[in-house]
Amino acid sequence: MRQKYNLESYYQALITLSEEKPCIDPEIVTDLHETYERLQGEPKNTLEHTLQYYVNKQYEFDDKLREECPINNDELVIPEVVEELSPESEII
Repeated sequence: MRQKYNLESYYQALITLSEEKPCIDPEIVTDLHETYERLQGEPKNTLEHTLQYYVNKQYEFDDKLREECPINNDELVIPEVVEELSPESEII
């Protein structure tokens, strides 16, 4: 559950950042909001199987934001627990 909480926090940071930057495509902001809402509603009993999907999406969003509108590294810090869940890692 701590991983989910940290991931939700990171999504919130991505959403805030994307809404503050005029250079971000509005479709990305919408997709971020929808993905975040699905993550929040994810039942505990399926989280073990779906958390990696949300981690991978978080990295995709992060990459898209950096491509569309360069950001300072200070603006967005990946929580350690989320960072441990790299796109290649598996949830056990």
